[in-house]
Amino acid sequence: NVSNLIEEIVELYEHVAEDKDITVSFDCPKHIRITADLNRMRQVLANLLDNAVKYSGPKASVAIDAHEQDGQIVIRVADNGSGIPAAEISKIWDRLHRGDASRSQPGLGLGLSLVEAVVRAHRGRVGVQSEPGVGSAFTLYLPSSPLPAG
Repeated sequence: NVSNLIEEIVELYEHVAEDKDITVSFDCPKHIRITADLNRMRQVLANLLDNAVKYSGPKASVAIDAHEQDGQIVIRVADNGSGIPAAEISKIWDRLHRGDASRSQPGLGLGLSLVEAVVRAHRGRVGVQSEPGVGSAFTLYLPSSPLPAG
């Protein structure tokens, strides 16, 4: 259940976000489901939410939403944080890559490469839209997998 998964991850990061005065919201219909490795999808969403909170300043907001579209489950994590320079976008998926803005933050540079690998392993894809000073939106596209009747 995608809604339960998102709610779990939001609760996990609630205190970290509150400490930075960041509002985290989510919107997901209760009926959306995917067939996936639950622990790996937790890692994916936790990594995206962690990055959104980490690279957003005080009074920022992070929104997670999910919906079904064209046989896919679309999950979007958007923030109004520091954003990613256009020259860095193609490199963020590389293992061990750390952009200039991330070097002052703790981490190994494995997060987004892990996100992409897990999403691909689930026959999906991940995209990003970002603008420095405006924020970033990471979007996961995963195959819809309705539960069999009966």
